[in-house]
Amino acid sequence: MKTRLHLHTNSGPKTRAYIVGEPQALRDLARAAEAASRGIVGMETVTFYTSDGHEYELFIACDVSEEEWQSLPVPYDRKSKPEQLRIVQIYDELKPKK
Repeated sequence: MKTRLHLHTNSGPKTRAYIVGEPQALRDLARAAEAASRGIVGMETVTFYTSDGHEYELFIACDVSEEEWQSLPVPYDRKSKPEQLRIVQIYDELKPKK
């Protein structure tokens, strides 16, 4: 089932971030977050759709070292690149190419 979910990051300190989703999308998000937190690998992916029907993959990771946390820019910093995290690089290397 295609479920819609939007993620809107905060724009700075003490601002608000948003998760807006259909009920099924929020349940899928909760299941994926739970799986990431309990899994051996420390990550999970789930597919959602935007309101215009475009598909995207949400990557949820908890296997992040303290060093990575300290060097990872905050989401509202334009230099923030979570794809540089070790867990994301490993996933991208192992994921079958389409």
